[in-house]
Amino acid sequence: MPTQLWRPITGSGLERCELEPTAAGYQLTGTTLLTIDNDPYEIRYSIMTDSTWAITTVGAHVSGPESDRRLALASDGAGSWSVTDEPIIELFGATDVSLSWTPAGHTAAIRRLDLAEGSFAETVAVSIGFPRHEIERRQHRYERIALRRYRFWSGDFSTDLEVDEHSLIVTYPGRWASVLSR
Repeated sequence: MPTQLWRPITGSGLERCELEPTAAGYQLTGTTLLTIDNDPYEIRYSIMTDSTWAITTVGAHVSGPESDRRLALASDGAGSWSVTDEPIIELFGATDVSLSWTPAGHTAAIRRLDLAEGSFAETVAVSIGFPRHEIERRQHRYERIALRRYRFWSGDFSTDLEVDEHSLIVTYPGRWASVLSR
């Protein structure tokens, strides 16, 4: 089972992420340990996709000082999102997910888009923030610039992402670096 161990470039923490096939598609699961303003947090998350890498569910459990939060979102993979069967109209049209505490969400988008070298695609992602847990739509763009390198844009931000043979992030300049890749 492909596994990445990441560390944030700034601050302290560590994350372990695994990618595994399921009967319906794929699952990315991870545990992130971070400190924010000297407070320790543990985040356990899961991103489930179908066989085409379209996201079907996103779940997160955040434990921190005096807080224990859970989030579960479902998607039809074509841009409709819901929580406990209630549609979230503000997220309509989003096909990908961006979790601010991990680079794991990029794997599903990169695999789903399956870009040829030199090509690009724009997508809309459900962005889930941390530690405030804000949820919003974000425009993303991916351009495949080499076999295992993608240029990523979100608003005014851009960077080059390096991936391994499973499309798990190896280098996310300024944010995350791989400590171990299996």
